[in-house]
Amino acid sequence: MSTAVPLAPSSTQYNQAAVAQVYTQTTLNASMKRKSTTAAPNPKKRKLALADGSELDLTGSIPATPEVLAAMRLRIFELEDQLTASAQDQEQRPAKRARTSVTAETSASDAGTSAAAGASSGNAKEDEKKRKMQVKKILDRLKKDCKAADLKFQGAPKTVKFDEILENSEFQTLFSGKGTLLQPTPQNKPTSTVTIIHFNQLQLVEFFGNDLSGIKGNAWTRGGGPRFAKSVKLGQCELRVNSLDVNYSKNGMKCTLKFEVEDTDGMGGCYGPSGRSRGLWAMF
Repeated sequence: MSTAVPLAPSSTQYNQAAVAQVYTQTTLNASMKRKSTTAAPNPKKRKLALADGSELDLTGSIPATPEVLAAMRLRIFELEDQLTASAQDQEQRPAKRARTSVTAETSASDAGTSAAAGASSGNAKEDEKKRKMQVKKILDRLKKDCKAADLKFQGAPKTVKFDEILENSEFQTLFSGKGTLLQPTPQNKPTSTVTIIHFNQLQLVEFFGNDLSGIKGNAWTRGGGPRFAKSVKLGQCELRVNSLDVNYSKNGMKCTLKFEVEDTDGMGGCYGPSGRSRGLWAMF
């Protein structure tokens, strides 16, 4: 019995096998490469709702049926409306920002106005406080001078005069709009730097208030007369301020105040010591 000896493959068979192996490996590599480089599909669905409630996948083939055309026309109108609304919103946003800016500017302006008003109110209160202090100072000076030892009230009005140093702003705060302005006026020295103001009794009460009452002085009898009697001090008496003349020099800042004051008790005016009895004969 003979044994079959396997035939050795020819060179042609070897070449065909090598080519098949290389082709297979190349195809496999190319296939793997395409899979790795191909972009991932878009997960977002592209569908169109139809009138019958079904949906058409827009990523595939689209049939040109009347239902599809009607759905596309409706979708186009919806997109146009959305674009129009978006454009209008973009136009309104700058206007809204402008209104917000105007509102902010108005608020800032109002705040500034309020602050200015508050500051003005504060300055007015401070000026009024200074004015009252200055009025009290003048009144205290008047009361003091009326009690001077050499000032004798003997039945006739007396002049009490003194000076104050005031800046122009202080003078205006104190006397502007008060009393009767005599100078400067359009008819009397309109360009003068000297201001003259007159106060009558009513204007004095408005200027000083109730503090003007209670001013006291010293009443004396008159000296001389038929018997050549000496002047005698009778005691304190109530005084009345009849008028005030204010003379202010803007350049020198000197304010001269001249009060006319008289005895309201009638204690003075008689001659000699017998005047204390207030007899009518003592007046001669």
